[in-house]
Amino acid sequence: MLIVFCCVVLHEFGHALTAQRFGVGTRDITILPIGGVASLERMPEDPKQEFWITIAGPLVNLVIAGISFAILAASGTTPTTTGLFSDLSGWAGILTFLFAANLSLFLFNLIPAFPMDGGRILRSVLGMWLPRAKATRIATVVGRVLAACFVAYGLYSGAPFLAIIGVFIFMAAGAEARTVQQKANVLALRVGQRVRTDLIHMAPTATVQDAWNAMTMIDQHVVMVMDQGLLRGLVMKEDLRTALGAGRGTESIASHTRHVPSVAVEETAMSAYEQMLREGLWALMATSNGAIAGVVLRVDLEKALGATPLS
Repeated sequence: MLIVFCCVVLHEFGHALTAQRFGVGTRDITILPIGGVASLERMPEDPKQEFWITIAGPLVNLVIAGISFAILAASGTTPTTTGLFSDLSGWAGILTFLFAANLSLFLFNLIPAFPMDGGRILRSVLGMWLPRAKATRIATVVGRVLAACFVAYGLYSGAPFLAIIGVFIFMAAGAEARTVQQKANVLALRVGQRVRTDLIHMAPTATVQDAWNAMTMIDQHVVMVMDQGLLRGLVMKEDLRTALGAGRGTESIASHTRHVPSVAVEETAMSAYEQMLREGLWALMATSNGAIAGVVLRVDLEKALGATPLS
């Protein structure tokens, strides 16, 4: 058990150290009765990086098996899988078991049952030619079919542990597929899908207090400053709060109007959100073919992207 435990830990370190090579950290490594899990901070979108991170674990087992075989061969011993648990009193028996255990781990982890290593390798290979979401769907279907076979064979042959592994794979595959699809939907979201045209319109002569009252009444964060039908800029709720705190409620909102940058409606919502974070903006003017189409608010993008709102 200790030998297998150490081999599984080394397997997971193969994943973790290769991920570190690609700039991906590992939060922790958990050893479970059904194997180990290296919890990476993220899985790279590049399928080639995912391939090398995933295959690194099984390759560690293959290397250990190869070293064990080489030592046995050099000593004139032929590796055998018989008596693996009955003769561990000498180095030959230990090396034979080490060879068999790591070869078994290597082969088992290559089974394309997503999200096992083999399934992730399959997805990464498919991802070199297909969109990530589609590659994940294919790998999920393959993984779930194999998982169902595990459960059926485990129950038929009286191997409940194999059936439990099958149930785990079936559920985990579905959960990861949903996560990848949600992320794909988020990345596909465009600015034009979150443009607001129903914001408060006020003239530049309106007072700070009037604008604040109007915003708090319907819980909005931005006022569009319109002058003779033209959009002159935006007034942010935070600016009004600061002005009121300084006792300048009778000032006109013209002095607090921001000429915020614009973003095309074809741009991704994620890129617009990242721009807002970099520049400390709460809104951007959205344009379509050079004309102003409306305003996109950071609070709307946070909801759509599932981001954590910033105060």
